[in-house]
Amino acid sequence: MNGRMWQSAAAGRWIPVVLSAVLLTACGGEQTTAAPTASATPTATADSDWARTLEEAEGQTVRWWLFGGDERVNRYIDEYVVPAAEELGVTLERVPVDDTADAVQRVVAEKRAGRRQGGSVDLVWINGENFAQGKEADLWLEDWSRDLPNAELVDWEDPTINTDFGVPVDGQESPWSRAVFIFAYDQQRTPEPPRTYDELLEYARDNPGRVTYPAPPDFTGSAFVRQAVYALGEEEALRLLEELKPLQWREGEAFPSNEAELNRLFGDAQVDFAMSYDPAFVETAVAKGIFPDSARPFTFETGALRNTSYVTIPDNAGRRAGALVVANLLLRPDLQAIKADPEVLGIPTVLDVSRLPGEQRSRFEQRTNSPYLLTSEELGEGLRELPAHQVPEIEDRWEEVVLR
Repeated sequence: MNGRMWQSAAAGRWIPVVLSAVLLTACGGEQTTAAPTASATPTATADSDWARTLEEAEGQTVRWWLFGGDERVNRYIDEYVVPAAEELGVTLERVPVDDTADAVQRVVAEKRAGRRQGGSVDLVWINGENFAQGKEADLWLEDWSRDLPNAELVDWEDPTINTDFGVPVDGQESPWSRAVFIFAYDQQRTPEPPRTYDELLEYARDNPGRVTYPAPPDFTGSAFVRQAVYALGEEEALRLLEELKPLQWREGEAFPSNEAELNRLFGDAQVDFAMSYDPAFVETAVAKGIFPDSARPFTFETGALRNTSYVTIPDNAGRRAGALVVANLLLRPDLQAIKADPEVLGIPTVLDVSRLPGEQRSRFEQRTNSPYLLTSEELGEGLRELPAHQVPEIEDRWEEVVLR
């Protein structure tokens, strides 16, 4: 296992040797059983007959492999998605993992062993580089996501939907959740937080030791660096972060290892800012007593990175029909509205709300009264994620320029 592990709530950095193994097999390695034909495994993508898919899915148990570390997401799935699936005769079983790479490696191992059908991974919560490398290795079921009945509620022309870290989705994954890069400050300690990277640097000059961020390749720290690159350009961003380093917590000789450690430092008033790709992280941390009640969310004026999370289906999934049914449920307007509810998750919807009838649309247009959540207007301009291949390149350059 290499030392670089890139992970969000949706996807971990995949180990390159695993991909090499798959490509070697695909390029003339050991012969395996032929893949089933569409007629042998009827699905919605094979015959465009959703009624037949529902009939086939009834009685199936779908194993959804996903990051298990977010209790709120787990609760949402268990309390809302699982019962909705049960109404359609599908049993949904969460398979929690620490890193989505675990699910990908399982698919790889089964395919190398010749298991071209009946695989144990039916659905994966995925995005970013895991999807890109799995796509290159032909791991994912093709041409299914835009055929889901609820896919007509998605704006597939939106580049934050039809590309995943710059990689075309091409019908191989379906969106289900959004993320926005958010900062936190304590309004009692810092009434006016910095709103740009230049202002952050100036703040650190005036308040040495009060600023820090997780060290890439931690996902949160990597996102902080990527957003700086987006706002300033690569060279200027790295120059600024190099200048920031000696002004940071512990004079830049140490970095928080992850978001949880940064949250603890902020909650203990050792640093003045926290950050996350979870738009509801301030509300969650206040509720858990990690942050003080005076904590508030904010974004930079230069825009906030936005990320779409997806589900994908391995092409050897044992319960394809059930996986299709669950993927379609995740796009159902009422379930998307519940997920967007600040009392549940407070995560922006992936649906194009303008395509919904008035009554359904109104559920998404309700403004929150919570001081710990930002409205759509307050979130400001969305910045599309950089292409997947640029992420490790930027992390390597950060290490060379800043961490040296």
